[in-house]
Amino acid sequence: MKKERAKKMIIDIGFDIAGSIFYALGIYTFAKTADFAPGGVSGLALIIHHLWGLPIGLTTLAINIPLIMLSFRIVGKQFLFKTARSMIFCTIFLDVIFPYTPSYVGTPFLAALYSGVCLGVGMALFYMRGSSSGGIDFLTMSIKALKPHFSLGAVTMAIDLFIILLGWPVFGNIDSVLYGLAATFVTSVVLDK
Repeated sequence: MKKERAKKMIIDIGFDIAGSIFYALGIYTFAKTADFAPGGVSGLALIIHHLWGLPIGLTTLAINIPLIMLSFRIVGKQFLFKTARSMIFCTIFLDVIFPYTPSYVGTPFLAALYSGVCLGVGMALFYMRGSSSGGIDFLTMSIKALKPHFSLGAVTMAIDLFIILLGWPVFGNIDSVLYGLAATFVTSVVLDK
């Protein structure tokens, strides 16, 4: 029994590390260098980073804390603890490791597509082990519990769209909206596959 739990924990951590690498790649290497917000809490953290230079990972973690407190009873302890571990790995990769890796220098639209693929793969790895990257997941699950007739996809898309549109004046480029939408769409496609 203990060996089984230890094996499961090691596999979970392996998926967390792999998911965090893809997640940080999507956010730091592609979205940050192309100046767009891909939606979600990490997109909001990118906007804050652009405005005030705060670390992306720690900002994402800080924004997630009130969302965790709001949804603690709804999402359950196991999901919460697994997600907390995933968020810590994401923070480490975003703030400690990826700032020392090469930045993407291609076109912003390709960066958006690559960002979407990486984010989708990262989140799929989290979801496969009963975890998530936090943020919007907490909010949408809470809204769905309180308003079961609401569409989960529509709620997520509305929140993402608000954050993507917020990036327009911050990054000073209407194309950042297109890039954010493209990244979010590709992320959804990758998750569905």
